[in-house]
Amino acid sequence: MTTRETIDSVVKVLGPYIGETMARSATEAHCQKLGIADASAVSTEQLETLLGKLGGGLNIFLGRDKSKTAIGEVRDAITRGAGR
Repeated sequence: MTTRETIDSVVKVLGPYIGETMARSATEAHCQKLGIADASAVSTEQLETLLGKLGGGLNIFLGRDKSKTAIGEVRDAITRGAGR
């Protein structure tokens, strides 16, 4: 899955929780900070690092339980998307 596809999947899932703009800007910022290039494929290791960073921020907005649920939903959506 490319970086753009990954970001789109994250935004689709997290949008209802924190808003589409916040989900997109946070995901893009973390990708940039982690050196995940825009046109490249995202490795499993990069994905897990990204989800860990996003989860930490979501803990503040949603609480730990809801954050864990949301990140699980993102992981499931990306897994489904990668299986196409």
